[in-house]
Amino acid sequence: MDPAVKKETGYITVWVLLLSLLMEAVFLIIRQWDLSVLFGNLGGAVLAVLNFFLLAFTVSRAVDKGKPEEAAQRVKATATLRLIGVGALSALFIGAFKTNVLATLIPLLFPRVAIAFRPILDRKRGTGNTGTEGSDLID
Repeated sequence: MDPAVKKETGYITVWVLLLSLLMEAVFLIIRQWDLSVLFGNLGGAVLAVLNFFLLAFTVSRAVDKGKPEEAAQRVKATATLRLIGVGALSALFIGAFKTNVLATLIPLLFPRVAIAFRPILDRKRGTGNTGTEGSDLID
């Protein structure tokens, strides 16, 4: 497996954990916390990290194989499958396990938050957009 995939997945995992803790605190503050929030958060967080890992792994393998056009097609094809999988598993958590809807779905947005903050953290550290060098959070 590509070391960049491991490092970036670790970066996303740290952010998802931190934002999950923050979300749990918000539910506690507004007095809406119960076990369905905890289990929904856990399920959504696992799905978010797994979805990111599968994306990074697919991109890494597609790029290694060569032609950019084929890589783009492969990534697009797997994006649909990942979206369907995440949707189905989220529905399973909410329907079968009776997890809190918001606590299950909000963590799916956490990787996007982590990606959005990446350039800000890189600038603050004085590193440019040079790949995985900004992932010192997990080194």
